[in-house]
Amino acid sequence: MSTKQDVYCRFAGAASGLMLAVPNMYSPLAPMQAVALVPILYFAVNGKVKNRVLCAAGMYMGLAYTLPQIIYLRLPAPITLILLVHLTVVMMLLVMGWRLLADRSAVWASFAAGAFFVVIDWYNFTAMPMWGTSQSIVRCWSKYPFAIQFTSLTGITGIVFVVGVLQAFVVYMISQPHSRRRLAAAAFAVVVIVIAANVACCLPKSDVKLTVAAIGWLSDDSPNCPDVYSEQGFEKLFAQPVAQAASQGARLVVSGEMGFRIDKHTRAEWLARFGALCRKHDIYLAVGCFDASDNENRLLFIDPSGEIVGRYTKTFLTPFEHSQRGDGWLTIVDIDGVRIGGMICQDDNFTSLTRNYGRKAAGVMAVPTLDWSTVRSVHLQTTVHRAIESRQLMVRAAVNGISAIISPTGKILAKCDHYKEGPGMICAEVNIHQNKTTFSRFGHSPVILSAIYLAFYIGRRHQFKSLRKMHENR
Repeated sequence: MSTKQDVYCRFAGAASGLMLAVPNMYSPLAPMQAVALVPILYFAVNGKVKNRVLCAAGMYMGLAYTLPQIIYLRLPAPITLILLVHLTVVMMLLVMGWRLLADRSAVWASFAAGAFFVVIDWYNFTAMPMWGTSQSIVRCWSKYPFAIQFTSLTGITGIVFVVGVLQAFVVYMISQPHSRRRLAAAAFAVVVIVIAANVACCLPKSDVKLTVAAIGWLSDDSPNCPDVYSEQGFEKLFAQPVAQAASQGARLVVSGEMGFRIDKHTRAEWLARFGALCRKHDIYLAVGCFDASDNENRLLFIDPSGEIVGRYTKTFLTPFEHSQRGDGWLTIVDIDGVRIGGMICQDDNFTSLTRNYGRKAAGVMAVPTLDWSTVRSVHLQTTVHRAIESRQLMVRAAVNGISAIISPTGKILAKCDHYKEGPGMICAEVNIHQNKTTFSRFGHSPVILSAIYLAFYIGRRHQFKSLRKMHENR
């Protein structure tokens, strides 16, 4: 028979899961995640409920975290089921791990709780990488880029550690009042380090500037949008916005993913049309297209002479795609001394490409994207993280989504939600930074450091227990 304590524990699991989930659907509520873990973490570390009850609470946490989001996103049934099982198991592992790591050494145990949160979230978006870091629990913090500048050092997992360890300090302050002073001092130190890191990561002003533009529209099955393949549609959706961007000084214009379908019969005609626009307006185009002849989702860079100077094939495919996967080969084009890289849609859910481009000092990323209504805001959150981590300007052009120009500090300089505003062009002049970040060089270092710390912590606890048993036997 369940006691009141058991019921409270299960309720705490559901409450924590829901408080983690809501900000990922409405990102202004991201600060809610700064208290979301407290209820379930309290029951995990105080040892007053049985393991089976805590495990059930972890299941409730997983369901409360996952169900609202998959209903909100309206993903296909098979993917919904897979994510529901995966994320529920992740939450159960998280809660039971916190139970095993609980200790009377409150400061050490708090850091262990934060470190374990890092390892679990990394496992979450790598073990079942359908959507890459879009699956990260802390994705929503992209809403407040000024608070997460330190991720140019750590990547998104740095946020996971800070969110986890600070709440662990609070929980241990409640459960171990005699350790409050040390815990408060440790929490203060973490906050100071984060603030100092944010300040240190502020970018100096750059003398290198580039004006860029993005063009997006709704697909041709929308009654509010003309067909881009008709003469009138091409003129309205593409040619006129390109001319408008050029008149505002744009040197690079990016269009959406698979905005055009090219095959061996139409290739020459399309390339001639794109080339004519480049020559007429003296600009570079980054055109998202589907090459039916090779079954490849591509990005073509076309220079002011009308020549193709770079081709990129999409590397990370969604579960729905059946095109030929790219090999991750980087494509870099030089525009007025600025190195421009390219990736496509799902690619920006993963960090490997932006890191590799960052190591080659590419300061701008052209990102053609194809979304759908329910995922467009969630996907944009992830793109902001990539901008900050590798200090790259993101020129995101969307079909059926949100086009955006995102500065290297994560600030959205221009945005157009094509579902609300229809087809259109956005343009901005941006300071470009072409420096390698710590994250570009070393990746998710918090994961490695957390694993090392956990090994040290577990070994230390085992040693202390062995010494205590030897002392008792005497």
